[in-house]
This record gives sequence, structure tokens and C-alpha cells, in this order.
Amino acid sequence: MKTNSKLFVVLMLVLFAASCKNKENRMLTVINEDGTCSREYTFKTTQQWLAASPEEDYDSIIDKSWERTWSVQGVDSVRYPVPLTEAQLDSMQELDLNKQLGNMLMVHAKKTYHSVEEMSAQLYRPDRYHLKKVEGVKVSSSLKKSFKWFYTDYTFNETYTYEGDPIFPIPLNDFLSTDTASYWFTGQPDLTQHLTGAEQKHMLDQIETKINQWSNANWFFEVCNIIIANYDSIRNPPVSKERFISLRDSLVMQPCVLNGYEGEDGTKGITTQMEEIFQTDAYTDFLQSYEGDPAQYEQLFSFGTVYDLVMPGTVTDAGMGEYDGAVIHYRLGGEQLIPGAYTITAASRVTNIWAFIVTGLILILAVGSFLHRSYFFH
Repeated sequence: MKTNSKLFVVLMLVLFAASCKNKENRMLTVINEDGTCSREYTFKTTQQWLAASPEEDYDSIIDKSWERTWSVQGVDSVRYPVPLTEAQLDSMQELDLNKQLGNMLMVHAKKTYHSVEEMSAQLYRPDRYHLKKVEGVKVSSSLKKSFKWFYTDYTFNETYTYEGDPIFPIPLNDFLSTDTASYWFTGQPDLTQHLTGAEQKHMLDQIETKINQWSNANWFFEVCNIIIANYDSIRNPPVSKERFISLRDSLVMQPCVLNGYEGEDGTKGITTQMEEIFQTDAYTDFLQSYEGDPAQYEQLFSFGTVYDLVMPGTVTDAGMGEYDGAVIHYRLGGEQLIPGAYTITAASRVTNIWAFIVTGLILILAVGSFLHRSYFFH
């Protein structure tokens, strides 16, 4: 059953193996001291697209208002201005004849914004050598600037919320608490504090069991919907269509469904469950020949990138990111939005050198004035 296999892969591999994102795609956000910002997308491209003049539009989104450069993946970190010439490609190819550099070309498309609000209103994702608007995900950003004379504090927040069509018919909250679900998909809040290694493993095993049950329930529910939509094609069904629909919600919570059956592609599990519940292979015969492809998961899980953030001054709080001394690195993908809104946050501090100079001058003048008055009166 092709659909069953695809659905199983989507729910079990994409969701619960933390869905490995394409690390070739990156999104770099730079926050400036004056409140302006920039966002740069890095993704694979082709020689044809890089050969175009900077005055020509790259695609329907990247036009001449974007700054474009290119580089070779894994070769070095040098950026080159567009356009890419045939001579440049030939010269680089000579450095390593074992690599097809035409398949390793990366484009870096950067756009500057007046505010973080303007930036968040224009969220894109790479899609086959182009940028595409992210659908179903709402982004809201804020930048707080606090002037404190000797230094200025900056706090940046960017919240991602999935607002597309409902994806999972069986709510996650039916199986896990809000905090537990958030921890599983985002790592926060940290529920492992003060736990021993053995206690952490026990807790994670329990969470994984619940996650797998939630996955199985949704998987089975979607298969039931496929059966319902094609009920007239099923030979000798054991119950009427109306009866099957009325049973669906209770069927997905059956122990044999929640606990599932292991199979390489999930086929054994679903067919065995159906046969056990209805004592017939009528649904099995249909499912094995069905070749549809449910695509309701694509909108959320097609969104994912390595998110890099550069803050002004010295970073004082990287939130859920990892700070390497220059850039904060975050995970950003559809799975992080499953429990609810996901917020990227960071704080930094800029030292106001001029404030120290002014303060020093004031102190010097004050001391000088005091000494002058003391000398005059003596």
C-alpha cells in the first residue's frame, strides 16, 4: 500500500527523528544598532542563474534590490560578485577535477529592511534553486532597545506560528502536557534538570511511547479517511459507510492501533489492525491497491532551515540557540511549530564608548574646577 508507506514515513521519520534539515540552506539575520536589519538566504543554484546580470531579476522574489553573491560549497568561504563567468568556473574546476563544481554552486541573496517588523512580513524558503513564500506560517518580530548611558541593551524576538489548515486530526494534548510536548519538539522547557541519566532515559522513553501512540492514532485516522473517501470502491465491506464513519474516532484509540505493529513500511501494521478489528480483508485489499498521496503535511514540514543570528555588540543571552562567539545558531523547522508558537530570542549589549569619554571629560573638568578654586582661595 503506497499511501500507507508514505504516511508512515512522514509521521514517524519526519516528526520523531527530528527531521534532518538540509544544512545547505541557511537563513542569516543581522540586527544593526540603528534598528535596521538584513536577511540573507543561502541555497544551491545553477551556473545559468548566476550568469545573469545583477540588474536582472533572479526569480519572482529576488530582484535587483537584493544583494547577490555566490560561493562554492565546501571549497572555501570566499564570496564572489555575480555574474559568474565561464572562465571563473573553469578556473575553479581545475583546482579539483574530481568534483563537478556546477553542482556545488551556492547563491547568497541578501535584503536590507528598515525594521524587524518589515523583515518578518517577508518570510521565504528555498525551493529548487528559487525562493518561495512560506505559506501557513505567521511571523511576528520585535526589537527592544534600552539606553542605559554607558551601554545600550538590545532584545530581539521572532515568533513563528503555524496558522495553516489543521494537520493532525488527533490533538497532541490528548497524549502529552503542553510543557512535555514542547520539550520533545523544541528542547524547552528543560525537563531533565536535576535528573540522573537513568531518570532522564526513563522519562524520555515514556514520552516517546506517548508520541508514537499519537502518531499511530493520526496515521490510522488518515487511513480511515482514505477508506471513507473511496468506500464505494471497497468490495463486500463488513459495515456500512455511515457505520464506519461513526466508529472512526473510537477505532483510532484502540490499543492495537495506539501500540501499533512494526513493519518496514507500516503496511503490516495497518492491514493487521484492520483485519483484527473487522475480521475481514476487505479493507486490506483496497489499501494494497491504493496509490494516492496525502499532502496535508507538506505545508508545515517543507519549512525548515539553519537559522543564524548576528546581534549588535556582545551577546548576553542566546535563548535556545548556540553562540559561537560571533553568530547564534538555532534550529528552525516545521516540527518546532507542532506544540505551538516557537520563539527565537536573543539579547546583547553595546558599550557606548562616547559615554565613557563624556563622563571622563566631565570628571576631569569637575576635578580641575575644584583644584582651581582651592588654589585661588589659598
